[in-house]
Amino acid sequence: MDNRFLFLRTMDAAERLGCSTERVRQLEREGKLRAERTPSGQRIFYSNEVENLANQRAAIKASAATVGDE
Repeated sequence: MDNRFLFLRTMDAAERLGCSTERVRQLEREGKLRAERTPSGQRIFYSNEVENLANQRAAIKASAATVGDE
């Protein structure tokens, strides 16, 4: 499924990333996640970007766990 143009609310992005909603907003401010604003001002995040970041974070954790096992 092509989810390039699907959006996630802040709460949904936080759940996928395993972090708080404040951390998601911080990631946006740091330029690590791009957000659009709805007419009411709510942030919405591109699902493919959230997924990519989640995968990067998982790879880093897996790598750190592997190094710790040696």
